[in-house]
Amino acid sequence: MVIKLVFGALEGDKIDLPVHYNRPLQGLFYYLMSDTVPKYHDLGTRSEDKKLKLFTFSRIYPYSSFKVENRRMIFKGLFNIYFASPIDKLVEAVLHSLNEQKVVRIEKNYFTLRKYEVIQNEVDEEMLVKTLSPITAYSTIVLPNGNRYTHYFSPYSSDFKKLIEENLKRKASALGIVIKNNNFYIEPYGITEKNEKLLFYKDIIIKGWTGYFILKGETQLLKLALNSGLGAKNAQGFGMILSVEKNSIRERSFLELAEEG
Repeated sequence: MVIKLVFGALEGDKIDLPVHYNRPLQGLFYYLMSDTVPKYHDLGTRSEDKKLKLFTFSRIYPYSSFKVENRRMIFKGLFNIYFASPIDKLVEAVLHSLNEQKVVRIEKNYFTLRKYEVIQNEVDEEMLVKTLSPITAYSTIVLPNGNRYTHYFSPYSSDFKKLIEENLKRKASALGIVIKNNNFYIEPYGITEKNEKLLFYKDIIIKGWTGYFILKGETQLLKLALNSGLGAKNAQGFGMILSVEKNSIRERSFLELAEEG
């Protein structure tokens, strides 16, 4: 299930958030889920020897312009956040808490939910999606000196595509989703170096990619991608996607798409 949340600051106050706000925003969603699903933060969803957190969320999208001062994002008025999970109970828990509490907080910011919308993503065997938060795919190795090195892959890399597919099928297995056709295909659509984004999470730099991608495969897998996100670190605010009509952007140039992403 995918929902769009529209928030507004209390009494016209300004919103003042760190530019790299993934961690406090993740904390808000764990807090909102805690009344109904109190142990999900610790237990997650098991997949063999891994503990998956099967939800994701978008970047913050203010209705009006914003400015950046001292690594802080400052704006007024309404803003959107998208939240998704293949586990409906988690989405319902978020909505229940928002309805009960009326006012929520991130750092010193207080705001209220003005409205929400359930997003009906159209799913087909071939579809165009856009990112609502950067997609990240990486591998980590231990160097001879004992230090760990993380390499992030480009969307044009075969490793990127392989890791995205493996991650998605791992989620399907954890949820008991039976996939009749294991074929899955992801291809960047008009993505350039401008689409590479660097975000900090717990003082660690994470590289991701925004923009448009073409997905092909069994509709069960593609639906899961829309509800859980693509790639790694979904529960930290990475990899959220939304389906779009391919015809609506066919006439636009790759450069325009890259700049928008």
